[in-house]
Amino acid sequence: MKLSKVQLFTKALVVLSLISFVFIFSSSVFAQDGVKDNRYGGYARLYSMGDNPYIVDPDNIKYNSAYSSVYSNFFWGDIGGNNGNPEDGFGQFVGFNYQVSKVFTLGALLTRNDFLSSSSIAYLDPNNVVGIVNSNPAADVVPLNNNFTLLGSYNLGDFTVGLGVSYASTTNDFKPATGNGDKNSASQFGINLSTIGKISSSFSLAAAFSLSMPSATYTPGTGDKEEASATNLMFNARGFFKLCGKFSLVPTVKFYNSTGTYIVGSNSTDLPSFMGLGVGAGLVYQSGSLLISGGPAFMYESQTTSPIFGVVSPELTDSRIVFPAWNLGAEWQFTEWLVGRAGYVASTFSLTNQSAASATQVDENTRTAFGQGDVRLGVGFRFGGFTLDATVNDDVLRQGFNLIGGGVSSFAYLSGSFAF
Repeated sequence: MKLSKVQLFTKALVVLSLISFVFIFSSSVFAQDGVKDNRYGGYARLYSMGDNPYIVDPDNIKYNSAYSSVYSNFFWGDIGGNNGNPEDGFGQFVGFNYQVSKVFTLGALLTRNDFLSSSSIAYLDPNNVVGIVNSNPAADVVPLNNNFTLLGSYNLGDFTVGLGVSYASTTNDFKPATGNGDKNSASQFGINLSTIGKISSSFSLAAAFSLSMPSATYTPGTGDKEEASATNLMFNARGFFKLCGKFSLVPTVKFYNSTGTYIVGSNSTDLPSFMGLGVGAGLVYQSGSLLISGGPAFMYESQTTSPIFGVVSPELTDSRIVFPAWNLGAEWQFTEWLVGRAGYVASTFSLTNQSAASATQVDENTRTAFGQGDVRLGVGFRFGGFTLDATVNDDVLRQGFNLIGGGVSSFAYLSGSFAF
């Protein structure tokens, strides 16, 4: 529908009024509070800086609970992204850290089943054990959700140690008036042990070990009990070497291993097992509010699948070697209240896939593939202790004045925080 001149003028006036309000509000806030606080960030910040693994951010708390001490007295979470539902989004969660004393910080995370960090104990059912049990049409295990993670960190001087514990569970039991009923249940327990600290004046270290154990069980009134469970081990570490000038070298290493079992009555089979090893090296430059970080990484991943009950087949292994994987990002401050970010990701990898040729032999195919290069953009709005970080839709730069007509969504993913 074509808009009249009056309607166009009114719409433009509203847009200008909103922009004016933001400037007036931000100026008012900073007139009261000119203290700069580095406690801000989250998934939206890291994503817009090229999924950057070489910088310190509150998102690191997800897999290293010791970082809760760096971000004490801090509310944070993800407002998430659009999933087509105007009343909801994906990836939403909330967390807080509170400094109980000079050496002890207590925190918590409440995460949903769409949490965006698979290396965290807050991530639910990475092995899909509930789906495996529910492959039996008679089973009705309720999928896990609303995982609660309790975090604590304790300062020992040069080092801070952290502990995280998570738990989620569901039940679905049917009790008939007569006869035997069915029972369905699922649970997941996780624990994280971590540390951050200084080894020397020019070298700092961050390391974490995590364990998560999801399980699902279906017990029918009559018939065989079904049970699926998994054990996931994760380790990651980063070093921070101060080099000459304003440069730092950040080597990284991560490892994960996952195994599981599916049991029906007296029969059992191994779930697909996963293993991954990655190393990287990033160069970080920081001068005032300007931060530039990036570097290459190597990753090896494999998945091994065993034959299911009663099937004669060889064990099959698929693997992937990624090199190089590039994570590049930059962050700079436009004004006291507005931060700009940009990043780029790209990767080249070799895929090896196996398929059964006979009961004892396999066919194997190896090919080169690419992770599509992708430009990332982001902004951060800072008003006193409150920060709103957002990834910017690439089309914002391509749509021009069509934005005024509502032609494209400006922000793709939002994270928020409040430091007090």
